[in-house]
Amino acid sequence: MVILGVDSSSAAGSAAVYKDGELVYEAYANEGLTHSQTLLVRCDEAMKAGGIRPSDVDVFAVTSGPGSFTGLRIGMGLVKGMAFATGAACAGVSTFLALAEPFRDSGRDIITVLDARQKRAYCCAFRSVDGELVRVMDECVLPLDEIGTAAGKLGIVSPLIAGDVSEAAAAAVAGAEDAGEEYRFVHAARVCMAACSMAEKGQLCSADELRPFYLQLSQAERNRLQND
Repeated sequence: MVILGVDSSSAAGSAAVYKDGELVYEAYANEGLTHSQTLLVRCDEAMKAGGIRPSDVDVFAVTSGPGSFTGLRIGMGLVKGMAFATGAACAGVSTFLALAEPFRDSGRDIITVLDARQKRAYCCAFRSVDGELVRVMDECVLPLDEIGTAAGKLGIVSPLIAGDVSEAAAAAVAGAEDAGEEYRFVHAARVCMAACSMAEKGQLCSADELRPFYLQLSQAERNRLQND
């Protein structure tokens, strides 16, 4: 199975080719929110390095959110376009799941956090059990200083914390360990890994069914509702 994974959910952007359970190539860079200019270039680089064309791809995988509203739309639009053109299946991979993916075999609790502005974080949590990531906290938005309380109520113990505000979140959770710089942002290789697991479980979708997951309204939409 050939998977092309794409991530544009944050300031970092990447594309990766995965063949038969092995990473072939990943093009990754953290250049700020320039995905409209760079993401297609990264996809082209990854496919050329992997020796494939879009017609060779069995599954197009993309982070579905939460994350940058514009970034998610760019990644989704690119993947949907290629999948519509080729008829390949799609995998909408939760940004949280992609962040937790490197710890699938860790035997640990993992809290994934993303900056939601105003000292808040998008949060989710997983437990590594026999090589599977079991969700133990639903996606939510929490003040950074309340993450520890929420984790305690769910029996989350000494978790690893990954994501772009992991350092601040780790300081608010008793016994937590910041996973470190390498795990601040999603990598497309990890999107591919998650998509591979989703394919095995029959969790793929068509290009038409692929949808972003924002978790909350954009600031512009919140401002509009306040002014109505």
